Amino acid sequence: MVASLVAVLAGCSDGGPAHRSDRAEATGTGPAQRAAKARCRALARTNPSPGARRSDAAGVTRITLMLVDPRRPTPAIPHRHASPCRVLPTELRYPTAVTRPVPLIVVAHGLDGSPSSLAPLLDAWAGAGYVVAAPTFPTTRKDSHGASLASEPVDQAADMRFVIGQLVGRSRTAAASPLTGLIDGTRIGAAGMSLGGLGVYGLVSNTCCRDTRVRAAILMAAVRREFPDERYEDNRAPVLLVQGDADSGYHNSVEAYPELVPPKWFITLHGSGHSPPFEVPPGPEAPLVYT
Repeated sequence: MVASLVAVLAGCSDGGPAHRSDRAEATGTGPAQRAAKARCRALARTNPSPGARRSDAAGVTRITLMLVDPRRPTPAIPHRHASPCRVLPTELRYPTAVTRPVPLIVVAHGLDGSPSSLAPLLDAWAGAGYVVAAPTFPTTRKDSHGASLASEPVDQAADMRFVIGQLVGRSRTAAASPLTGLIDGTRIGAAGMSLGGLGVYGLVSNTCCRDTRVRAAILMAAVRREFPDERYEDNRAPVLLVQGDADSGYHNSVEAYPELVPPKWFITLHGSGHSPPFEVPPGPEAPLVYT
């Protein structure tokens, strides 16, 4: 799978310092850009098969999917060329013994993170009877102060919407696949950690990115700020906020909670910081969070 990703990125995304050597390349009309678009379309059409399945003693099966959105670009940053598509390696976990469609949770990792940082939590959710899908987002673009650009959570929310559509569609297909019949498309949730939580706020309560398929949301130490040229509306899905009061960003949840409409819940983890309740290495509060 790593080799496949390298091959994809070599033709479609990462590959060295970003540059615009001439006007044609910058506008996406040059030969290299046309070839990259063709590779993106071809990769999306091939609908890559899942990677090898791995099951553990706890009854959780894991596979990796290479999802490609050929309709949305990935902008250039230092050490990454611009790409006409979005490449989303997606870790999928589900109960090994599942015999009927089960709910789907799509999970957004934090700034410069990855699904692996949330692995024990995702395993716990899968073991409890859920399909858990965690895409790896393209590297976040930042300003000169190291803060994420305002457009990034919008892009990540769109990534999550794309993943939902891809997985629900594959679950409905009659083709032989480990995903066939796996997902209950009427029961979809979203969860986000830190910056990933901002994208989830977009999915459930902002005009930028609302997705009515998302029926519940978990915001874990989530960032909450305004989206460019968009507005927050009443959430139409139940929302659970979880954050430690020793987290410097605790105010995000404190300020967001009164603006949300019921059903809603806010769990404060006293003395907890930003990462340990959710990411590895786990803190002492992890068993509470996992269950």
